[in-house]
Amino acid sequence: MAAGIGIGVAVVLLAASVPTARHHRDARIHGRIDVNLDDRVVAASQRTVLVSDIDTVFRGVVIRGRLVEPEGPDAPLPPGLDRYPQPGEMVVSPALGRLLAQPANGLLRARLDHPVAGEVNDSGLLGPGEYVFFLGGEHMESGVAGARRLDHFGKVYADKPLAPDLVLLTVVGIVVLLTPVAVFIAAAMRFGGEHRDRRLAALRLIGADRGMTARIAAGEALVSSLIGIVVGAALFAVGRRFVELVDVQGLSVFPRDLTPEPSLAAVVVVAVPCLSLISAHLAMNKVVAEPLGVVRRSVTAKRRLWWRVALPLFGLLLLRTSVRDATQVRSTAGVVTVVAGMLALLVGVTAVIPWLLERFTERVGGSGPLSWQLAMRRLRSHGEASTRSVNGIVVAVAGAIALQTLFTGIAHSPTGNHPSTPQARSAPDTRVSVVRLVGAQGEKPYAPLLARTPGVTRAVAFSEMQVSERPQGIPQTVRIAGCAELRLLASVSTCSGGDAFLVTPRNGGTHDMTEWETGTRMRMGESGPVWRVPRITATVRARPGNPQGAFPETMLLATPGAAGTTATAHATPAVSVAYRTSREDVQDRIRTAAVRLNPRFQVDFPDDHKEDTALSSIRRALLAGVAVVLLLIATSMLIGAVEQLRDQKRVMAMLVAVGARRRTLSGSVLWQTALPVAIGMLVASVVGTALGGTLLHLVGRTVVFDWGSMLAMTGIGAGSVLLVTLSTLPTLRQVTRVEAIRHE
Repeated sequence: MAAGIGIGVAVVLLAASVPTARHHRDARIHGRIDVNLDDRVVAASQRTVLVSDIDTVFRGVVIRGRLVEPEGPDAPLPPGLDRYPQPGEMVVSPALGRLLAQPANGLLRARLDHPVAGEVNDSGLLGPGEYVFFLGGEHMESGVAGARRLDHFGKVYADKPLAPDLVLLTVVGIVVLLTPVAVFIAAAMRFGGEHRDRRLAALRLIGADRGMTARIAAGEALVSSLIGIVVGAALFAVGRRFVELVDVQGLSVFPRDLTPEPSLAAVVVVAVPCLSLISAHLAMNKVVAEPLGVVRRSVTAKRRLWWRVALPLFGLLLLRTSVRDATQVRSTAGVVTVVAGMLALLVGVTAVIPWLLERFTERVGGSGPLSWQLAMRRLRSHGEASTRSVNGIVVAVAGAIALQTLFTGIAHSPTGNHPSTPQARSAPDTRVSVVRLVGAQGEKPYAPLLARTPGVTRAVAFSEMQVSERPQGIPQTVRIAGCAELRLLASVSTCSGGDAFLVTPRNGGTHDMTEWETGTRMRMGESGPVWRVPRITATVRARPGNPQGAFPETMLLATPGAAGTTATAHATPAVSVAYRTSREDVQDRIRTAAVRLNPRFQVDFPDDHKEDTALSSIRRALLAGVAVVLLLIATSMLIGAVEQLRDQKRVMAMLVAVGARRRTLSGSVLWQTALPVAIGMLVASVVGTALGGTLLHLVGRTVVFDWGSMLAMTGIGAGSVLLVTLSTLPTLRQVTRVEAIRHE
């Protein structure tokens, strides 16, 4: 009991450390902000520094990079640096240093081919696994190629309220992660129940009455819970020393971040003993310890279904009817209602499984191989012991399916953060997409150099600028190139100097809000010079399979003569690259080629999803929590299986002594674990999809199910059965020795 409770308490203490970890992480985020968020103009001085973003991506891993050049000896140091690197030198985070040192990452070493002059310390990192580097620059100019002048780093600002769907996602995640832990702790308090009952029967034989045995059982549970709290605190203290080695979906934390909130830790210390006393009281209600043996009331009384179904139905009804408006989710009453409904639904599931297991064993347990019959007999007589260890994984999988459904609905909604971009195809096995390189200075032959990159089929050079009719208006795109390049971007039949063409979206322009009219006054950028729309020669279509990909909106293609010298000087040179996706690491090769041409190039693949920062952080935190909970539940199942084998030690040993094969007994153990899990996974799938659809209904989102993820989660739960069974084989061999028959 103490071991099981200790594992659960360690996980709860981990959850109690989340507020502290988030506070420390937010402080580091605010401390390293390197953007001038004020309206004031920072003049060059001995106390300023020039900074430019040079982030990159390597095989799906985001690497944060900054090009820095101090303008004087008193320039402020960014968090994480003890001194500025010299021009051409690089300071890297420990994780990036290890990534660069791996033999298979030669492509990344070629991209960041600079001498390493030091390491970024913890104050400049969000976590020990973050990839960060600072590169020393020279001859940088403020406002050119994304460079900006700063006189300090960091800014503190008030937190913005989360959107209702993200608030709901956070609340659901907390309930989903903590409910299985509570179920596990309650199950751990029942470990060794059969030994306890026989022990109490022996105490009755020497004169103890029922009240005394009840007090003894409560005392044992209380002492076990107190020891479990100490064990849990010790496990947490040891585990936090190794937390730097754990990285889940790019989320990692420092050991000092895992400090439980004192108030939450106090709640754990009080709640666990109270839960142990309640669990002991409920267990004693179903057992009568008499002087000559133990009578289990649950064998004769059949379970009733109505109240077991009423609890989850009440939770579902509460979620459906109580929150009328999505904004109510932010209120305290809305949060309490959602939590109460989810708890009723998830906890109600644990009450339905024993009834289903009982009915199933009654109907199909009478025939079959010997291992099956042994398992059915055990499940009929001690079904609660089997379902206790399964309840946690059922609740965890049901909650994980609901979370995944909620994620999918938010991500695929019309107002979500993952718009899909149609891709142009020039061949059945070749996808053509856009690679934008921003930050080039001057007219240089970048396109021919990039065209030589392995996997690239064509590169087209042009210049690009954003214009709008009024301040804060809709930005519209103008691309400037010669006639030869324009013919590659669109179906232009005739072209000469001074021509301009409108290119309509290939998808029909469903959400296109751009307006183009000859002579309209436009503003270049946010505060650039005024520019007039030139005479539009014709309206053309985008060329299928062109390196520009699919046009999301109407844009203007203009020759330099039509755009004018001011626009040509103001526009940003860029290169559009078409590539074959069948070529291995083609995107990383393009990024490497671009960085080697100019470190300030920013390579953008429009087909990459741009995820909302808040949604991304919540998703990663919840995925990390789900991984911890599933590990906990696997431990729960293993402890429960070992405990059942210990309770059956004499019976198992006697069966082997009279000729039963250990293979038969191993099969019975597998059936005892697999059948409750199979029933539980079926219930978890139904409840999880119903809960996920109901939660999406609360915030007015379209219900979309990710069946692949659901099958994967169900498969993880089912796979744990085989893993637990294999782990119990050494214990099974030990308890089936002939010496186990001895008993006093």
